Amino acid sequence: MKFYIVKKDSRLAAIPAQESILNEYKERGFEFVEVIAACDESDALSRTTPSVNGYKKWLIYPTTLVILSLIAIIFAIN
Repeated sequence: MKFYIVKKDSRLAAIPAQESILNEYKERGFEFVEVIAACDESDALSRTTPSVNGYKKWLIYPTTLVILSLIAIIFAIN
């Protein structure tokens, strides 16, 4: 069975792949992400791409870089 993955803020939902249901979700402010073939809704959500699931991962690298830079500056001053 095919499911549409829709997203609103950080919340994901899997809905049956029917245009009428998708349009109802779009009216509520959800945006379409992708189509996935799965057994049920929970399986569809588990099959989503990592970029959909881990949208905050991009914060880890710049934060680590800033912290390491501050440590290097502190040691360079001393």
